[in-house]
Amino acid sequence: MSNPNQGAGAVEGRPSSGTRGRDTAWRKSYDVDDVRAQVSTIYWQPSARNENALKFFDVFTKSVSRYSDHIRKAGKQLPISMNAKAVLEALLSVMDGKTGRCDPSLDTIAKRSRLSRRTVVRQLDVLRAQNIINWVRRTVKTGNAPGEGPQRQQTSNSYFIDMLQLPIEIVRTLRQKLGGKLREKVRHLHGSGAVPSRMAIKAERLLKGVTSALTSGGGREQAERRSLVGGTAMSRLAHMYGDDAEALRQHEEMLSSFSVPSASAKLALYPVLRTRREKD
Repeated sequence: MSNPNQGAGAVEGRPSSGTRGRDTAWRKSYDVDDVRAQVSTIYWQPSARNENALKFFDVFTKSVSRYSDHIRKAGKQLPISMNAKAVLEALLSVMDGKTGRCDPSLDTIAKRSRLSRRTVVRQLDVLRAQNIINWVRRTVKTGNAPGEGPQRQQTSNSYFIDMLQLPIEIVRTLRQKLGGKLREKVRHLHGSGAVPSRMAIKAERLLKGVTSALTSGGGREQAERRSLVGGTAMSRLAHMYGDDAEALRQHEEMLSSFSVPSASAKLALYPVLRTRREKD
């Protein structure tokens, strides 16, 4: 089986809710020569005519269809729709039978599946959510001189099947149908994950900022309490009244009028460190 490798050098844009220049690389995108982008794997015994690869693709596609019927809830649509199956078949049709390489452009997948580019993107997300396929986002050098524009740009994704993440029902079917021709490689592969929207990135940064502020604020308060506990009576009174000398004088007179300080007076002079559980 030949790999057309169509669109491997073309800029690959991902439709999203936000606007983003196509010359800007997405998060977790790796150079095509980076080891993290080398995810091509085969789960069949290589052969001269790729008959084992074709057999694997056929059994795999049918197993996915049966799995979709198996997990379908009563009265609900198939979790893996016909469009998703068409996208899967388009990917398998360009997967190299000897190396497992599969990096077609979205336009190539759309053409082979006879679906729109936007539909392809949605169905790819469905297949990834069901652990059927995954992919790594990749970049290539633009050739621009330093300071004259982006140094990297997005290219086509590299798609792969991760046997360790496949639903067990599909794995069992592959074992039964392929027998000794199935190669279950134990290789941990990692995809790039979903492309975050601008709003998601802003929300994440805002949450981190609020969490950091609350954490640092709580730390300062705890340090102040420890400082007061270890300090003198005068230092605690100074903390309470600051520059209000008259209030400090009245407090000292109140304490001197009692032979035994009241509970409230003791608490004012000797603050107790309380845990969160005690506070609650």
